[in-house]
Amino acid sequence: MVDLVRRDPFRSIFSWPRWLDEWEEEFPTLTTSRGLRIHEDEKNIYVDAVVAGVPAEDVEVDIEDGVVTIKAEKKSEEKKKGEYRASLYNYYYTCALSGGQWDKASAEVSNGVLELTIPKTEAARPRKITVKAKNK
Repeated sequence: MVDLVRRDPFRSIFSWPRWLDEWEEEFPTLTTSRGLRIHEDEKNIYVDAVVAGVPAEDVEVDIEDGVVTIKAEKKSEEKKKGEYRASLYNYYYTCALSGGQWDKASAEVSNGVLELTIPKTEAARPRKITVKAKNK
């Protein structure tokens, strides 16, 4: 007996690029959106966002009341042999975070990934409390 497999010729057109899957497999921590990774340590909150092919000057990061919005847009225009081609790539992420010093955040683009670092406020940093035994 032979099993028949239905083939969808449009599957590869409408699926996510393979490199996004590989990027998320490499960083399996809390992810709120495809291509967006949020993690933290004792002192900072880190947001990594895929902005492949977009130069740093075309990436915009806004933080207002703990809501981080990242917009990356690349436009390209090409004219040759009487043809005109224009393409536009957009990345748009929004996430809500708490406990950050928003005015001290820093961002840089490296290898197609925006790396946003937000220092935590003193109140948001973990504290260790010593527990004492009470004598009766």
